[in-house]
Amino acid sequence: MNESARTSRTATFEGQLARPPFFYRQWMLAGNPAYFFDRLVQDYGDFVHYRGLFSFYLVNHPSLVKQVLQETNKSFDKNSVIYDRFRNPFGDGLVVAEGDRWKRSRRLMQPLFGQQAIQQYFPLMVDSAEQMAKRWEAACSSGQVFDAAQEMNHITLQIAGRALFHDSFDQMSAQISEWTHVINLYSAKPPLPVVRSYWFPSRINRRLKNTLAEFHEFLQQMIDARRDGDGQSDLISRLLATRDEETGQPMSDQEIAEEALGMIIGGHETSSSALAWLWCELDQHPEVRDRLHAELAEVVGSDRLTPDHLPQLVYTRMVLEETLRLHPPFWFENRNVAADDVELGGAALPRGSIVAFSRYSLHRHSGFWQDPERFDPERFRPDHEENKRSTYAFVPFGGGPRICIGVHLAMMELVTVVAILAGKYDVRLDASHRHEMAAHLTMTPKYGVRVKLEKRR
Repeated sequence: MNESARTSRTATFEGQLARPPFFYRQWMLAGNPAYFFDRLVQDYGDFVHYRGLFSFYLVNHPSLVKQVLQETNKSFDKNSVIYDRFRNPFGDGLVVAEGDRWKRSRRLMQPLFGQQAIQQYFPLMVDSAEQMAKRWEAACSSGQVFDAAQEMNHITLQIAGRALFHDSFDQMSAQISEWTHVINLYSAKPPLPVVRSYWFPSRINRRLKNTLAEFHEFLQQMIDARRDGDGQSDLISRLLATRDEETGQPMSDQEIAEEALGMIIGGHETSSSALAWLWCELDQHPEVRDRLHAELAEVVGSDRLTPDHLPQLVYTRMVLEETLRLHPPFWFENRNVAADDVELGGAALPRGSIVAFSRYSLHRHSGFWQDPERFDPERFRPDHEENKRSTYAFVPFGGGPRICIGVHLAMMELVTVVAILAGKYDVRLDASHRHEMAAHLTMTPKYGVRVKLEKRR
């Protein structure tokens, strides 16, 4: 490592900006980009100016990450080439909106995702998890090997779809699954010059345009049906009923469609990835699995899961948070420098620069985590000194004003699914499982999660 790039192990970044040679190991981007960013951190420290086909400032110190996230909407924004690509499918939805549009959308949607508001989605989460547990009975009895990652994708998409579209999701589930697959595939592509342009006649651009036309036609049908009073109670209905407290204006149909699209993509990808990795970690750490099962037996037992159980499942939540630390689903984040000569880490960054960080590397920072590669849920015990929520060493859902609006909904979903499935089954990795990480739009097991089930007594 360049000595000038080393940082002290303090809460404040005390290192210097390092500049690797031009195009340093850029070939690694074609393989696993998370490993590429981690190599930059290992070789050059926590603040790196990378120059190549894709140039950026890489930050890996919590204090630098905190400054970028807290000053988003002031010194930094999402007007980067990466988020510009996301705007093709998501329009001007909350995930990519800027300025007054973002403030208005956040103000309108925040009440829908408060702690009390999300309780209405708990029954459908329980129902979806119980349906999956029942389907798993045949696989358990026969000793069938299956891909738990696919199963987690199925259940989280079902929960997001039912929350948004109620019964209409079940009628269109196969089509919605295909639409989300195409949008995820497009969003994961790197922002290469020319090729990233929406007008470029690539196969993925054509697929995306066709997919968006079909998806928006479906969304408009849902909006029209809810407006005509079809009696369905879902997020589409609630978005239609929202009114801006400052102007009294409702959301337009276009705004509702864009927000619905962003919610169904982001609403299931994070949870699906986290749950897939969780089964891997539980199999590899039987002492954690046994303690998780013991908590479920003590708190829930043979009863049906209720909202009152969730606050008592403390260790279950700790296991999930440690999974999110080592396997952050949305592993990569970036911002555009929106003002002239923004000061960051003692360096002046010119307007238009990209600042990026990798949660994969940040969550493994040896200056902030003891034995960071070890899976240890005890880190997240509420009174543990290593609980790093306040330092920005742990930001699976982001931070600052643009922290994920659905963070409480996502954690409720994760705890619910784990409590029901792990309460009934031991999910054990099969000998055919191949353990390798892939970093695309989300961080997923490259070859899925091949498992067998054992019935818990």
